[in-house]
Amino acid sequence: MNPTSQYIDFFRSERQRIEAGSLAVMNAQREAAAEALQRLGFPTQKVERYKYTDVAAAFAPNYGISLAAASAPQLEEALISRYGTLARVEDDAITALNTMLAQELIVVHAAAGEHREHPVQITNTLRATAPLMQNRRLLIIAEAGADVQVILGDRAEAQQDFLTTQVTEVFVGEGARVALYDIEDTHDRCHRFHQVFAQVAAGGHLTHTAFTLASGVSRNQTDVQLVGEGADVQLLGCAILNGQQHVDNNTLIDHRAPGCTSRELYKYVVDQQATGAFAGRVLVRQEAQQTDSVERNANLVCTDQARMWTQPMLEIYADDVKCSHGSTVGQLNEAALFYMRQRGISESEARMLLKQAFASEVLSEIPLEALRQRLQMQVEKRFRSCDDCKLCKKE
Repeated sequence: MNPTSQYIDFFRSERQRIEAGSLAVMNAQREAAAEALQRLGFPTQKVERYKYTDVAAAFAPNYGISLAAASAPQLEEALISRYGTLARVEDDAITALNTMLAQELIVVHAAAGEHREHPVQITNTLRATAPLMQNRRLLIIAEAGADVQVILGDRAEAQQDFLTTQVTEVFVGEGARVALYDIEDTHDRCHRFHQVFAQVAAGGHLTHTAFTLASGVSRNQTDVQLVGEGADVQLLGCAILNGQQHVDNNTLIDHRAPGCTSRELYKYVVDQQATGAFAGRVLVRQEAQQTDSVERNANLVCTDQARMWTQPMLEIYADDVKCSHGSTVGQLNEAALFYMRQRGISESEARMLLKQAFASEVLSEIPLEALRQRLQMQVEKRFRSCDDCKLCKKE
């Protein structure tokens, strides 16, 4: 049975309930999304952007879906009219499935010139007594000159099978600044697919940071269009993997205007039998002269059983640009380990400290001190095994 069939059949049978608890602008796109999903099917690993993740296997099991019964509150039409304009259902099956089934829409709006002192925090906590699927939508709009920061957190409190899809659309107006932090801290029975589609106008700045502390199967896709002169984007990522975990980050930065800049840094620590993947494509169109772009992926592979795939790409059609890309895959520095052991540090502690230092480059790019300190503690906790930790042991 084609795994898409169970989702399309569910939509057809429950369409009235789905639409009763949702917004008109979302309902208007469901039929086109269902038709796109039917036509596309889930991508196989022969599809370039999905070559590192078995999507059909992740979506094959049966999951329960909790439907909202009450009608959704009405939102300002001028805001929600942008819904679905970046996340095109005809181009991607995961986006189509999410558009077909998602009921709730969270909107973060910063009016022109508005500077929010505190970040907006959105935390999703997974709880269930049976396998559960969630489909979420987020729309972030920063009007001209606005400044807003959004922290997304995914947590799982139950040891249950979870499948989540999320589609986030981000509109950065002229001279506006948006910082989006996406922090995943779940467990190995969670499957997560997050698609981010962003558009940055002239003089605007977007920072997107994807931090995977713990997961099962996680795939993050980030597509950014730089559409105005002087637009700027910074993509940061850090993934910490062990066991059988799998994390796949796939990015596209589309330079469509002159004088734009992009910076990209993703770092992985892959341990035990885990697998990591990074594919980043920077597209510089002919009209995007004076582009300045740097793309870098660095990886620590800690065992012979761990695997890391890396594919940084440049596609350039302009002749006045400054672009570079590169990737490294290596192991812990044995000389550094020996130096630390000679000074009385245990081998496990030394390995933990070196891994933590490796991840700190991404952490240092986070300007929010409270968030940076919190993540530093979580990273240390993630790297420190319970056998070596004496904090909770009685002497």
